[in-house]
Amino acid sequence: MDLTQVETIIEEVVKKSLEARVYQYGKGRGLTNRIATGNLKNSIQAVTTTDKQGITIIQLQAFGQPLNNTYAYWLINGRKPGKWANIGAIEDWIRNKKSFRIKDFKTGRFLPKTDKNIKSVAYVIARSIGKFGFKSKPENFIEVSIDMLMKNERIIQILGDQAFEDLLNAIEGI
Repeated sequence: MDLTQVETIIEEVVKKSLEARVYQYGKGRGLTNRIATGNLKNSIQAVTTTDKQGITIIQLQAFGQPLNNTYAYWLINGRKPGKWANIGAIEDWIRNKKSFRIKDFKTGRFLPKTDKNIKSVAYVIARSIGKFGFKSKPENFIEVSIDMLMKNERIIQILGDQAFEDLLNAIEGI
């Protein structure tokens, strides 16, 4: 079976499911449909590899690593309240996200992205994640992707053709 066709379809489906993400921020707050930077979506790859038992598998990767080694792990599993997020990583995210603006709630004005302001905002974000956690609603993007793959006509056609070919090869005397 040629897995390159399947790899391409899997990549498309996972990227599409990441576009439809719905995140919940804080307790009792509304749902928002946000894609932070699109870096995760753009880095998704389906790669054919062989595991330790010699079985060929298709592995989903982000940034050239398995999903469990990236921040996709937290998107898949969520984060329970009680543990703060990495403040340094949040600071880097604030610096790199061009559309992120820091607002002074007393004056209503936007503040420049100085180190002091970035550290203050990163602290508040990490504290909020520690207090409320982080949940994906209604499901994580892997579950959404699997549901989409189960209904994908191209995957069904490829698997059906392969099953028919295997059946013909198994029948002796033809």
